[in-house]
Amino acid sequence: MPYNFVIFSLSQWNINYGANIKDLSYELAKSHRVLYIDVPLKRKDRWLKRDQPFVKEVEERIKSKELLVKIQENLWHYIPTEILESVNQVKSPSLFNLINGVNNKRFSKSILKAVKQIGFEDFILINDNEVYNGLTMKELVKPSLYVYYLRDKLAAMKYWKLHVGRVEPSLIKSADVVVANSEYLSDYASEFNPHSYYVGQGCDVTHFLTRPPQASIDAMLKDIPKPIVGYMGAINAERLDIHLIEGMATKMPDHSFVFIGSEDQAFKDSALHQLKNVYFLGKKDFSELPAFLYGVDVTINPQAMNEITIGNYPRKVDEYLAAGKPVVATKTHAMNPFREHVYLGESVDDYVALIPKAIAENSETKAAARRAFALEHTWKKNTELILEAIEKVKPESKKQVPA
Repeated sequence: MPYNFVIFSLSQWNINYGANIKDLSYELAKSHRVLYIDVPLKRKDRWLKRDQPFVKEVEERIKSKELLVKIQENLWHYIPTEILESVNQVKSPSLFNLINGVNNKRFSKSILKAVKQIGFEDFILINDNEVYNGLTMKELVKPSLYVYYLRDKLAAMKYWKLHVGRVEPSLIKSADVVVANSEYLSDYASEFNPHSYYVGQGCDVTHFLTRPPQASIDAMLKDIPKPIVGYMGAINAERLDIHLIEGMATKMPDHSFVFIGSEDQAFKDSALHQLKNVYFLGKKDFSELPAFLYGVDVTINPQAMNEITIGNYPRKVDEYLAAGKPVVATKTHAMNPFREHVYLGESVDDYVALIPKAIAENSETKAAARRAFALEHTWKKNTELILEAIEKVKPESKKQVPA
């Protein structure tokens, strides 16, 4: 029999970039019923960001009284009406606890309203890395099972540092099961909850399997000399090592280093913009990314070595490999499963040696093996492992949840 799942997250449903939890929701909905509770509006966002699409959608859905909308068979999207207060920059732990407790009670009301409206009598609650709003949700909502889906070490990120490291352990302890997309994160969760499991990561790479027309490739990389070293994704100093990139670009003046994605201020201000062999092409539409990948000679993932990146699943590497491209990446804990299909380094000299080696050793046989490996990381497999983890902790009397 299928399960009823209620899911909430840090990610809004209607966003213009990929989100793991949306992919997971669609996959779960193939065999189970899924109710996705959107991110509640903060009071300041409702007034200061009223022109933003996500605020407009909330206002329009509330006005039309269409809080619950069916996305497809077995999948629904619910917009909460409760308004929450901003707590992340509240410095006092006791004041944070007080305000966040109020937020949790408000949010729990939205979840219970949605559950009642859709008719779920029994359900599994999945919290997608939402530390603050999920802190006391188990006791407030009383699901048959509470699952914490851990995908990022938020406590290591500047924005979240103030409170996440203090309160997340209690959330992990309260969960019936924790599922993580990297071995590093599952090991971290195991310190607080013995029912913590590595479930890998799903990634739909079909978009990158087919080579685009040569005209599209040429247009993307027009006038950029080969060989081309390519990177695509968020370009920010918390995750990428600026000095590593500067070092390899300086030592390899005969290689072009091309970046696609939005830069943070640290990158905009960096010396990289003064190097003639470094190109920043800006953010591109998802449809344009294959033309970029098929035009470069080798791809890189020059991550900084820190608590954020060490256990962060490298989704872009799957996309690189799906295009058959050789990959040179920083050797982090999360890269262990990829080690047979990528070149791993730690220093500027490592990258300088490995980039030409990766290009020279490339072949159709290696490209085919990379594609096959990337195709193993499906959302179907990821979902199966999550369901296995759920079955391990569910009491025998509740192994099946009625739909």
